[in-house]
Amino acid sequence: MKWYVSGPMSGYEGLNFPAFEAATTDLRERGHEVISPAEHNPDLNADWLDCILDDIQLVAGCDAILMLRGWGKSYGAQIEHLVAEKRGLHIEYVEEYD
Repeated sequence: MKWYVSGPMSGYEGLNFPAFEAATTDLRERGHEVISPAEHNPDLNADWLDCILDDIQLVAGCDAILMLRGWGKSYGAQIEHLVAEKRGLHIEYVEEYD
């Protein structure tokens, strides 16, 4: 299964990359293919709009999305969640990766 990892980044030290890395590692250890925005665009100064437009396409190409803790307070993660819902992706909400 191909997963996308989604969660809050803006306002977090290092854009919350450690949480994304932990989730990505866990999914890969369980044999899944994983797309993580932290790996896809590791530039800490990248333009938010450019990133979310790219991320929308990445989400649309996945089978499932993993929503990290705090996703509901993140505009980007909310957009990714909506795309996942509209595309019929499997959605999981995980609180432990922070």
